[in-house]
Amino acid sequence: MQRFRIVAVLAVFTASTALAQYTSSYGYSFNNPMSAMANNFFFQNMNKRALLRSMLKKRGYTDEKLNAMTLDEMIAALGGTKKAVEASREVPAPTSTKFKPAGKRLLVPTLAASLSQDKAQQQALVELFEQGIKAYEQEAAKDGFVNDLAGAIAFFIGTAYFVFHEGQEPDEDGLTLFARQLQHAMDTPDLKKVGAADKQKFYELLVGMGTWLGVSYQHAARDGDEALKAQLRDAAGGVLKGYLKLEPSKLAFTANGLVIAP
Repeated sequence: MQRFRIVAVLAVFTASTALAQYTSSYGYSFNNPMSAMANNFFFQNMNKRALLRSMLKKRGYTDEKLNAMTLDEMIAALGGTKKAVEASREVPAPTSTKFKPAGKRLLVPTLAASLSQDKAQQQALVELFEQGIKAYEQEAAKDGFVNDLAGAIAFFIGTAYFVFHEGQEPDEDGLTLFARQLQHAMDTPDLKKVGAADKQKFYELLVGMGTWLGVSYQHAARDGDEALKAQLRDAAGGVLKGYLKLEPSKLAFTANGLVIAP
């Protein structure tokens, strides 16, 4: 089964020591309409479970029956997470989250400049983001998430989860199912109106900052820098709070995707 993995992307950078000189800045905010849109509808639309409903309707389930089912019951009815991931490939993915790339990076230089004022360090960051996007897309291509906001959001949130939980990687099948659910949850008229350039900028922000956050954490863990690990964990918690509107400690990435822990 093809799945994209957080650690597989971050492992590309484990041996590097270049991050040590620019891991002291954590503020990043970009005036992109996608950011506000993601905050407004992200978790509410996820609760609609559009993908699972579509898959079960093909098996004869009625709206009345589906409305009474929990997430776990829906996935169990599909035969478990692995079979649900396989079945999800048979459901045509909406195109709202996808975009046609411009042929060049649109946000990477700005993103690098936000983390360092030193020109040499900015160039090193540009190279890091470029490698991060390439590594991400090599994994994401296995499930069709290249140039797709759903995959990028899943990667960003999955990396924040990895850092907040101090190296605990999200379940691979759960992350893939989560990304597929996002494709359907984000299939809205508002998102369809957003231009390709804005989608690409948001995509670069998500994958770039996900790479930076995860690699920075791996370096801090390798070097035994507990203070930096704590700072990065706080930053990761802010990501999870910002996008999910929920307390990070109550979230769990399981084989059934993202769930709220008791």
